[in-house]
Amino acid sequence: MIFLLLILNSEEDRALIADLFAENYHRMKRIALGVLHETNAAEDAIQDTFVRCMKKMDTLRTLPEKARPVYLSTAVKHNALNRLKKGGAHADVPAELTEIPDRLVSVEERAINSLTVAEVKEAFKKLPTGLKDVLRYKYLLELSDGEIARALGVSRSTVRVYLTRARRAVLNLCREDGYEKESV
Repeated sequence: MIFLLLILNSEEDRALIADLFAENYHRMKRIALGVLHETNAAEDAIQDTFVRCMKKMDTLRTLPEKARPVYLSTAVKHNALNRLKKGGAHADVPAELTEIPDRLVSVEERAINSLTVAEVKEAFKKLPTGLKDVLRYKYLLELSDGEIARALGVSRSTVRVYLTRARRAVLNLCREDGYEKESV
């Protein structure tokens, strides 16, 4: 970990990552071990997670302090699951635990997936702050509904309502700008 800190330019960033590592290491290790069942693979997953965090320092800095442990826990879980999918660990996890069935992806989400990044970015700029925040938590930080609920201090069902509103708002803005694909 110490060598990784050398790639950061600012002393503040080094201190932030070092503090996050010290405060969250044991929780992250439990999560990674729970998925990978192998100490070395779990350590690698934690290391990779922090490398990715260092690449997203702007996001990490602007994340509320109480949401950072949730973000790191989710990130290491996803990293560990990705290692399993790629065969980077020797644990047997059924595919249904690591893949999202199509039936669980909302119509709005499928429609948004058909848009280009530029189209979504333009629509995102026009959204109210609250809707932007919930989309950031879900798609940029890859938090689960429960984790978003804890970070925002609301119920999981409220998070689902916010996400639906936000996705619909993006689609409506894209329609207004003439971006929506005919196939959607």
